[in-house]
Amino acid sequence: MTMFNPAMMGVSPQQMEQAQEVGRHLRMEITTCKREGKLEVKYFLVNPDEPVDLGKFVEQLCQQLMYGHKTMFGIMGKIRDVE
Repeated sequence: MTMFNPAMMGVSPQQMEQAQEVGRHLRMEITTCKREGKLEVKYFLVNPDEPVDLGKFVEQLCQQLMYGHKTMFGIMGKIRDVE
């Protein structure tokens, strides 16, 4: 198994530490539908009583997902906000 090196993507140790902070607050559930080519990621707070803006995390992670797909695979697309 190949290990991902964040430095390959221009991520500094400080940026990696900031990114790791997200994981201290969130967990996720992934639902797939292979037939439709659909992947749904749902984030939820580790501590539901914590005063954290879940929407802010979701927006940041969404942007990072789009950037990662474009950078690594050349896949471009759009973000559709349903709220």
